[in-house]
Amino acid sequence: MSAFIMAFVRTHDLEGYNNEYAPAAFPLVMKHGGQPLIMTENVEVIEGSMPEGRLVIVEFPSVENAKAFYADPEYQPLIKIRQKYTDSDSAIFDRGFDPAAM
Repeated sequence: MSAFIMAFVRTHDLEGYNNEYAPAAFPLVMKHGGQPLIMTENVEVIEGSMPEGRLVIVEFPSVENAKAFYADPEYQPLIKIRQKYTDSDSAIFDRGFDPAAM
C-alpha cells in the first residue's frame, strides 16, 4: 500500500538548501522508490490551522520504504544540513483509504 511523507518546510536560506540539501536528497528519495508529488507554497487553509511553509508530499511504495528513506545512513547527515537551512513539520502515513469500508 502506498505511503507518503508530508512536510511543511520553512526555508531560511533557499540558496544553501538548493545547493547543499536538495541535490543530495533527491537521489536518496528515488533509491527508496519515492516519487515527489507536490511542492507548493500555495496552501489555502479552509478550516482550522496548519503549519506554515511550503507543502511537500512524496509518495513511496510502502510505509517501510518511507521509513527506510528517512533512516538511510546516507540521509542522516542530510537531516542536519536540512535543519541548518529550514524548520519543518513532517509525518509518514499510509494511503489509509478503503472505499469498501464506507
